[in-house]
Amino acid sequence: MPTKEIGYTGLKAFHGVVQEEFLTELRGNEAYKRYNEMRLNSGVVGGMLLAIEQSIRGVDWQFVSDLGEDDERLAFLDAALAGMDHSWNDHIIEALTMLPFGYSFFEIVYRPGGQPGDGPELAGRIAWKKLAIRGQDTLFRWELDETGAILGMWQCGAPSYKLVLIPAEKSLHYRTRVEKNNPEGRSILRTAWVHYYYAKNVQQIEAIGIERDLAGLPVITLPENADTNADDENSDAGKAAEIVRNIRRDEQEGIVLPNGWTLVLLSTGGSRQFDTDGIIHRYESRILMSALAQFLTLGQSSVGTQALSVDMTEFFTMATNAVADVISETFTKYAIPRLLRLNGMDFTGLRLEHSPAGDIDLSVLADFLQKVGDKVTWLPTDESWLRSVARLPEADPEEIAEERERKAEQALAIQQQAPAFGRSGQDKGQPAKGDEDSQDMMAAQAVDRGLAPDDDDRRRYEGRLERLVKRFFTDQQKRVTRGVRRIKRA
Repeated sequence: MPTKEIGYTGLKAFHGVVQEEFLTELRGNEAYKRYNEMRLNSGVVGGMLLAIEQSIRGVDWQFVSDLGEDDERLAFLDAALAGMDHSWNDHIIEALTMLPFGYSFFEIVYRPGGQPGDGPELAGRIAWKKLAIRGQDTLFRWELDETGAILGMWQCGAPSYKLVLIPAEKSLHYRTRVEKNNPEGRSILRTAWVHYYYAKNVQQIEAIGIERDLAGLPVITLPENADTNADDENSDAGKAAEIVRNIRRDEQEGIVLPNGWTLVLLSTGGSRQFDTDGIIHRYESRILMSALAQFLTLGQSSVGTQALSVDMTEFFTMATNAVADVISETFTKYAIPRLLRLNGMDFTGLRLEHSPAGDIDLSVLADFLQKVGDKVTWLPTDESWLRSVARLPEADPEEIAEERERKAEQALAIQQQAPAFGRSGQDKGQPAKGDEDSQDMMAAQAVDRGLAPDDDDRRRYEGRLERLVKRFFTDQQKRVTRGVRRIKRA
């Protein structure tokens, strides 16, 4: 049949154990140990991951329906999310462990609704109890079918160390990449591993060199009749070797030597051939480059410009939004349909969306608004969004619409009070085609001679209208300026 799958993904997996990685130290549980070491021991890696985490924590998440805001399913999803044992931000933090480890795996735990604290939306329905993380270090193997599809995860970890299968239907599986449908994704630290390895070793060599420069190179000269059997730790040679290995410049420094022994500390003069600080800095910049986070090192050296900083930040924000997209798309595809199916509800047309990560440049936004002018019809919801972006006081869209109607009526009343210019009660229509030139000539002559009918009244009412418009835009400009100043102070 044409619906039967014939080929394979090509994923190298044997009995559920993925073997795609060509470095043995980055396979399976060994990979977890090394990536965990990187995120906990490296200030550069930790700062990079924290920057991504804090950017995504500032994102606003909301359920959206193709049927609009009045869709009752939205209230049900909001209530189900709010009724979980943990907050949504807690789930986001655990979901972001897919960045260092390549994936994050959750078991979806359900509960009956209508419990104390639940709203009427959950009465008689099934809701989420929690999205429980299943640690990457507890992975035993994957359950895969013959085509490479993921059927579940076999887990074995603390505290019981029992082997259990978590089926795919009851799980939420985030991955940074879905190459060959690899259930383990790919860590964003994978391309930084080599640079981290060498940076760590150069730092250790640098620390040893600093210690030797401070303490000096110890040299012990033994007397002629000394026991020089190096294989015997109790011989004179063995004791001398232990002394030179343990020499430290600390609060307990001091050596007692037998009669006839001499100790000399040789200092290492001159400069080094290699700049270890520059080498380490180069490796660290490559680590940050693997996550498009090079801007974190700007200001630490004389290299870099403001324009370069803006470009780097934009690339990082783009990458951060891509991570947020992974979370929203995965949750939309798996978590939402499974919950609604359990409740016998239609799940089509629903999705989880997020606001853009990072701060919006208000100067760029203001320039855009000035350029488009009245070419775009601005709705009350648009003004509400602009207020949130500029961190101005919130206003309800309905209140904004009412205020706009009030000001429009006020402006219309002013226009109606102004006497008609150059028109009588009998000729308010369009002039005849043959009379246009003569009327234009007469109007121009009247204006030149200052004899325009009702000229003073017209100017007075136009001035009032102009002052009202100026006052409105001046107030808006002051409010935006105050908001920007508060943002800069924060």
